[in-house]
Amino acid sequence: MRINKSLLSISRLLHVYVSMALLTMMIFFSITGITLNHPEWFDDHQAQVIEADFEIELALLQPKAQGELISYLYRINQLNGNRLTVEREDEELFITDKGPGSHLSLTIDLSSGEAFKEATDYGYWALLNDLHKGRNSGSFWSFVIDFCAVMMMFFSVTGFILALAQRRINRTMGLSLISSLLVIIGYLVWV
Repeated sequence: MRINKSLLSISRLLHVYVSMALLTMMIFFSITGITLNHPEWFDDHQAQVIEADFEIELALLQPKAQGELISYLYRINQLNGNRLTVEREDEELFITDKGPGSHLSLTIDLSSGEAFKEATDYGYWALLNDLHKGRNSGSFWSFVIDFCAVMMMFFSVTGFILALAQRRINRTMGLSLISSLLVIIGYLVWV
């Protein structure tokens, strides 16, 4: 197949620079992809749980003061500031603060102001695996994942264009494409 020389030149340039930009992220996603497929490797790892009791002024527990309460909890280092969820019932207030590899929950008694905190740290591998999945990792990390996905598409397409120009590997490339498609179709049919 004959390919335009300017297309080849642009593809080569994009392929080289995109591959340099993606190197670290491809290694990260490759390693965490393996650890996600083998959770049994981490069966003996125990999460670290920290529990604490403290009291909150009743004035901060009024429904109108919820913003002040959250600010106060940040000031006294009772929240991490990841993904907050606040649920108010008649007698209790529940606040959860989820982050990659961690979970924090607060239960506050609305009549007495007594609060119970349970913070769980699942460790570095859980943190990395959650980042791989984009779980509880925020909008910036979501942008990083999307950006890497687009860059990987550029990398793949430019590599394919460069491979098309190599006549000696066209047969191998064709076999690779056909076998990949058969695996995907087989998976979709039998699973």
